[in-house]
Amino acid sequence: MFQASLPHHDTGGFTSHRKFLSDKEYGEALDCIVKACSDMLLLSPDGQLVFLGKRVVHPQELPSPTPSPPIPFPPPDWWFVGGRIFPGETPVQSCRRLLQRELGLLVEPERFTTVCAQSLAWAMREQLPKEHGTTDAQFVLSLMLREDEMGKVVLDPKEYSESQWARPEDILSGSYHPALKFAVHALLARRKLQALQVAVSEGQDDGRIAELARAFVHASMHSPPSGRSDYQLSARELDYECEVVTTL
Repeated sequence: MFQASLPHHDTGGFTSHRKFLSDKEYGEALDCIVKACSDMLLLSPDGQLVFLGKRVVHPQELPSPTPSPPIPFPPPDWWFVGGRIFPGETPVQSCRRLLQRELGLLVEPERFTTVCAQSLAWAMREQLPKEHGTTDAQFVLSLMLREDEMGKVVLDPKEYSESQWARPEDILSGSYHPALKFAVHALLARRKLQALQVAVSEGQDDGRIAELARAFVHASMHSPPSGRSDYQLSARELDYECEVVTTL
């Protein structure tokens, strides 16, 4: 599960020709492609808390009911901060743009750390026909915020309904999406590696280095259970429920 970096290989000097697509055009494109997304685990300055938001747009939103006027419904669950990667962007460049757009923060690229990559498939999406769903290739990075940045974290109400700070261990033991749990496991594995790297660079004794190496190997070997997850997304008022199936 462990990835040291997310290299970006530009062969021949790519130039983006990105243009605006109507909802109909974008929906047709989503039927044919897997879109790339860069998502972030934003951390408190001490690294002990992870920032999560509740999305208010698909695919992290429940399917809209059909009665008129529409019945209001809540977003499903807690998710990363992030979004779609534009053509030619690296995951870090995408995260910087999204972080500035969604939270109003301008962050140096070297502050981002690779966490993991995984694929996602959603049965619903924002564009019609909603039930066609969408698929993502997700790149996850982490960023430890500074004290002066904590008070500037303000989510766009058009994108998120609410936010919270959660401890990694609470995410792993709680009712959260398996993709979020996998990313938190990868984050903790990287911390084990960083501790090992410090010990080696400082010339600590072999016994301590071996202990840290075993801890890192153990953490990096984690894989989510394959098959149907215990996690379920439900909205009782809409009589709606869906499950998550993980394939390794």
